[in-house]
Amino acid sequence: MKRLLIILLINLLGCHVFAKKLIFLGDSLTEGYGVAQEAAFPQIIQQKFRADKSAWEISASGSSGSTSASTLSRLKWISKDKPDVVFILMGSNDGLRGLKVEETEKNLSEALQWAADNKVKIILGQLHVPPNYGKDYAKKFAAIFPRLAKKYKVKLGPFLLENVAGNSKLNQADAIHPNEKGHQIVAENIYNYLKQVLPKL
Repeated sequence: MKRLLIILLINLLGCHVFAKKLIFLGDSLTEGYGVAQEAAFPQIIQQKFRADKSAWEISASGSSGSTSASTLSRLKWISKDKPDVVFILMGSNDGLRGLKVEETEKNLSEALQWAADNKVKIILGQLHVPPNYGKDYAKKFAAIFPRLAKKYKVKLGPFLLENVAGNSKLNQADAIHPNEKGHQIVAENIYNYLKQVLPKL
């Protein structure tokens, strides 16, 4: 009888009994600036995983205006929740402000080193910048992410705004933040990536 009750309880609660946590750590793009919270890509991804009856719980720690300088301190903070994976999406504001590429790389490197030392599994998402500061700067900025992923042996995520950046129909008036349609595309891209990667982590 006791065993039957346990089985019934597990069925009622579903996969959440064994849920694993993934937290997106980012800036206004992760926060879902300019759209309703439920329309931001992390929440859409969570809905997709629930529809799949997946054991993964998705949440987001997005802070508008934050730069890579805050990555380490914020990573330490969210790690108190003992996430199984942290998906880092930091650096966009560095690029928009034209900060030195070397400084951005240093900041992200410190966070990845801390994660390695503390056995926090990381996915490093790729970010690009508009060509405001020239093609050379944009190229050097984009190169940060695959280089760090290789150095610290972490998974390299896709470019966050793939098929969204530069498309006026998918972005808000500022041409930086995705609108609801843009977030849907971002969510689909990242979701498809996570479905392939998470079982291997």
